[in-house]
Amino acid sequence: MKETGWDEMENPVARVMLRGLVAMAEAMQEELGRMSQQLVQGMLTPDMLAPLMEMMRQSLKATGVDIGQVAGMIGQSPGLDPYRVLGLERSASDDEIKRRYHDLLKKLHPDTAGTPGTEYLLQIVIGAYELIRQERRWS
Repeated sequence: MKETGWDEMENPVARVMLRGLVAMAEAMQEELGRMSQQLVQGMLTPDMLAPLMEMMRQSLKATGVDIGQVAGMIGQSPGLDPYRVLGLERSASDDEIKRRYHDLLKKLHPDTAGTPGTEYLLQIVIGAYELIRQERRWS
């Protein structure tokens, strides 16, 4: 198939499926960003996060996506925006990004969280940070 815009795709079923995946990715990045902010602010604890991640895992499973694949979707087109995953705007300073990343690492790392299920969000956070790091050319 030639490269075309979504609205120009020849197969209407493929066009609808792609739009559904884009909508799912947008909703997921909003929720991941909200969870990231709430974790840092102390409004959400790793114990509270585990059931939310399990619900997200079940929702994704119903669409044929394994939650372990989500980290690889960050930055792809259509994919998850790494800034939104961290709960930040693109205009965030380098220091804000690094601080958010380290705060999330502390809260989600298995050695400190002690809650099953947080490893999925941890991998997503790491993937988002790595993309930002490459984009901003941090060493």
